[in-house]
Amino acid sequence: MSVGEVKKSDTHSVDPLVRALTPAKIRKDIKSFVALLDSKEDEGKVHDFLASHSYFFNGILRLTTGYSRLYSKIRLGSDYEVDFAWFNTSSLGPEWYLAEIEHPRFAIFNARGDPSAALTHGIRQIRDWQTWIDDNRTYASKLMPRIKYPLGLLFIGRRKELVPIKAREKLHRIAYEKRMFLQIHTLDWFASAAESVESLLGDWRWWVPMKADSHKDLANGLPEESLRSFESAFARHAFRYKQKQRLQARKYEYRDYERELHDG
Repeated sequence: MSVGEVKKSDTHSVDPLVRALTPAKIRKDIKSFVALLDSKEDEGKVHDFLASHSYFFNGILRLTTGYSRLYSKIRLGSDYEVDFAWFNTSSLGPEWYLAEIEHPRFAIFNARGDPSAALTHGIRQIRDWQTWIDDNRTYASKLMPRIKYPLGLLFIGRRKELVPIKAREKLHRIAYEKRMFLQIHTLDWFASAAESVESLLGDWRWWVPMKADSHKDLANGLPEESLRSFESAFARHAFRYKQKQRLQARKYEYRDYERELHDG
């Protein structure tokens, strides 16, 4: 299916699993997620939990005001598999996000206080995805319309690692240096994101289904409402004239990692 085609059977309605959310259910889900992290299960189980609880992405995925679903295990040819992908919309047009989820037992820093092998690997993994997309733009654009300079998000380690000021400062420097192509969050960020969803309950403009769609779903074409985000006159103008502004904006929007203690 080409970028210009739409799946005719797509009609938007709020997922019954979303409608069933209550404050008590959210608190229970958060407790289950944190227990999963504490048990240091493999990243596959963490991934599966997040893939079935899309609202844990609130804040980086627009649940009620955007038009992107959450997509899981997206293959880049036969070379790579992206844990999660989605797009966000802003005054600079739609922008694709690619997320890497690291094993919950992997630390951000090693015993010497240097970046861990897992942190280095996660950053390199995201850079490899971005390079692959740049080198295979035609293929990548058929899968993710108009993808260019996607933003990477790396989720690694636990919030408690950042209690020492030196650790926060180190992560802040790394994030600042890498800000043009990725953001770094602890895995606890997802719990904080889920907590914020209570204020959205009852807003049944909710767009995102509870469970992530698959690579096959994405390959079959975006839903009609999503596709409009890329084909509007505004989007065409943004893609033509605002790509440099998008990259420039990243230079001034790096995270303050002193806040990591509060929002993960």
